[in-house]
Amino acid sequence: MSARPWGGADSRRSAAGPRTCERCGQPVLRQKDGLPWTVTVDEQRYTPDEAAKLASPNRLAWCLRESKWSGTRLVEVLPVFHNPACTWAHVIEHECPPEIAAHGRRPEGAMW
Repeated sequence: MSARPWGGADSRRSAAGPRTCERCGQPVLRQKDGLPWTVTVDEQRYTPDEAAKLASPNRLAWCLRESKWSGTRLVEVLPVFHNPACTWAHVIEHECPPEIAAHGRRPEGAMW
C-alpha cells in the first residue's frame, strides 16, 4: 500500500508520535521518518518566543505542525526560513534530568 500525498493512515507513519523516554520515563514526541535523524522532543508546548529562549546549540526548537489530515510532524526552526509570526506551537528537544543522565537510567522504583 503506497503513501497518499494528501494524508490518511499511510502518511501518519512519518508523523511525530507520543512515546515515553526510554531512559527517564518522561512523556516525549519522537519523529524518525522524514528527517535526517531521529528527533525526540518534550511534549510541553511553547510559544515561538518561549521556545527561542529555551533553545541552545545542543537543544533545538521545533515547530509542531498538527493536522487532522497529516497527523503531527516536527519542522526544524531555522531563523532564516521560519516565519517569525508563526502561530504553531513549538517544542524543545528532550533532555533527561541531570540525575538520570549521570547514571544513564531511571532510578529503581521511579514513578516518572
